[in-house]
Amino acid sequence: MRIAPLLVLAACCPPETPRPPVPPAPAPVVTQAPPPVDAAPPAVVGPPVARVVDVVDKQFGLDVPDPYRWMEGLDNADFRAWLAAQGQYAAMQLGERARRPALYQRIRELGLGVTAVYNVQLGGKRMFHDVLPAGAQLAKLAVREADGTTRILVDPEKLSTAEAHVSLNAYSASPDGTLVAYVISKGGGERGVLHIMDVKTGIDLPDQIERIWGEGAASWLPDSKQFFYGQLAAPQPGVDPMINQVSRLHVIGTSPDKDPIILGRNADATWKLAPEEWPGLWNPPGSPWVVASAGGAHSEARVAVAKMSELDKSGASKTPWRIVADYSDGIEIAIPHGDRLYMQTFKDAPNRKLISVPLARPSLASARVELAEEPTMKIEWIAPAKDALYVGRQVNGLMRVDRLAWNAKKPEPIALPYEGWVPDVASDMRRDGIVFQVEGWLRTGTYFEYGDKTKKLTPTGLASSSNADVSHIIAEEVEATSSDGTKVPLSIMRRNDNNLEGSAPTILYAYAAYGAVERPGFSSSRIAWVEGARIAAICHARGGGEKGRRWQDDGSREKKLNGVHDLIACAQYLIDKKYTSAAKLAVHGISMGGVIVGRTITERPDLFAAAQLQAGIVNPLRILEAENGANQKNELGDPTTEAGYRSLLEMDPYSHVKPNTAYPAVIFTIGLNDHRVAPWMTGKMAARLMASTTSKRPIVIRVDSDAGHGVGSTRDQGFSEKADVWAFFLDMMGE
Repeated sequence: MRIAPLLVLAACCPPETPRPPVPPAPAPVVTQAPPPVDAAPPAVVGPPVARVVDVVDKQFGLDVPDPYRWMEGLDNADFRAWLAAQGQYAAMQLGERARRPALYQRIRELGLGVTAVYNVQLGGKRMFHDVLPAGAQLAKLAVREADGTTRILVDPEKLSTAEAHVSLNAYSASPDGTLVAYVISKGGGERGVLHIMDVKTGIDLPDQIERIWGEGAASWLPDSKQFFYGQLAAPQPGVDPMINQVSRLHVIGTSPDKDPIILGRNADATWKLAPEEWPGLWNPPGSPWVVASAGGAHSEARVAVAKMSELDKSGASKTPWRIVADYSDGIEIAIPHGDRLYMQTFKDAPNRKLISVPLARPSLASARVELAEEPTMKIEWIAPAKDALYVGRQVNGLMRVDRLAWNAKKPEPIALPYEGWVPDVASDMRRDGIVFQVEGWLRTGTYFEYGDKTKKLTPTGLASSSNADVSHIIAEEVEATSSDGTKVPLSIMRRNDNNLEGSAPTILYAYAAYGAVERPGFSSSRIAWVEGARIAAICHARGGGEKGRRWQDDGSREKKLNGVHDLIACAQYLIDKKYTSAAKLAVHGISMGGVIVGRTITERPDLFAAAQLQAGIVNPLRILEAENGANQKNELGDPTTEAGYRSLLEMDPYSHVKPNTAYPAVIFTIGLNDHRVAPWMTGKMAARLMASTTSKRPIVIRVDSDAGHGVGSTRDQGFSEKADVWAFFLDMMGE
């Protein structure tokens, strides 16, 4: 059984109340060219220039030109044709990079040498997990029996065709372990089909359910014969397919067409949902209560409870829900146990605390504090077992795990085998103890089991492995000082023989959204970069969750530019401390990270030789016109209000591209099957940069027609993209 936050994060990737003073005004745009490099890249002639249109948004007294508005839309043939020409040009340019073959060979050698084991779930006496074996292209679903034998249940590579590959997006094991629900999709997309497999025989049941978002499988009921699931709305022309979702109940062996809606948009419902809210339902083993949630691309959720016996299965949504929490209450996880509901919240506790209320009368006003907030420790997750509630807490970027016995007053620490992070945890409310993974920057993940009776940590035999030699690589944790004096954590990986003379090619990554923590984790591609006497750095900017909810809020919505200032400070630190120079520095980000990376290169183009924007949100001002757009209002703001429109305009990279400015080289990378971030955002930003830059450095768009947001891509697709981007970076750095 997997315990997760109450909502599915349809974030632009996978993802905290008093506000500090308003940040200072941003520095003016610098227009000088980046410093010279040893071998400056030649001027290039690109594909056909994008046409411009005379479109000016007039909102709230502001005039905002939008010369590439014509690119917008889900099915825009003109834009697709222009994008195809850009992709062909990029393929030609990238294929000519002299460093690319050797980079690809090394990235692939190390990458294929990794066996990755992750996403463990417990079901009966069985242990399920995802595995990406060494040499394989796609993750597979495996089961380990009680006697230790392991077999593959779902192998997407055997289901793929020459036209499109198939990927495993999510799975959920039934409580007794006899069945497993899994979601597969085609072409790297994330809208899939839910299948049910008999674990003993490995044969799929007739039950198949369409329109399932890739992050969610089934929420099983205790009897292992029925489950709740979330379903996307039927597609309608011009309508965001990510809105108007519902939660249904399916009984094994019945037709999904008759599955009743338990929670969703219904004008007569006893608990109403907004169009952009994602509904979720959970009834854990041993509890007569159902927990309902409504959320989105943010950690907090609205929460309600009802007895399973009271559930309205007619489809009329008349269940008598007891309302527990609204978004303002900051509830992120809710777990029923006995007669109480245990909850993780950040309200009045930026580092989180645990509270509980009686299920029969769930009033937060009289909540009992089970675990108070600690000023130096942030709660990252909680996992319930029969014997206790297990708690993972972050301390200075590292994880500790505690055991809090039910109704106990004080947690007991569990000694970890080594310092690192705990990215995955599995527990079962019908058995004692917990299973969890420990990982580090330079250590692959290993699963351990903690037994309540033995009080010992025992290896499970499930572990990732790598053929990389990391003995010559070190990981450093430092701090940069942002423009308002804030100390920003910066992680740096380099070879131990780097001389720090300011000449090492360096990549700097940032995401800083949804409260996500850029945790210590092993990356073979990062090792491949660093072992070539290069440096990799990660900026833990505001907007992430590294320092609790306040850190997140200080980089979200109207404070998004704080993250931009933090990223600039980290870049400047790397230059000032002689790790690298502006001529040898590249910045990169993915998805929602496109906001701060995009605004950083428009704010300080002189700091970088090159940049990558991977499936980036680079036109957030137009977010409501994009697929999955309404789901992002909590992170970005609402452009239909004056305050929201003005702050979105200020953070919008596309709107801040200035004519006659020397921008660094930029490589955009996208998949045509991306349903999280609209590819037209990339098109608009790239076109404007092409028309505006005076540096004669290339602006290219790398296009993959058999990919989406990157979640379901094959290993070779990832290796190929990395090699293209790194060869591009090194050329721009004069290497």
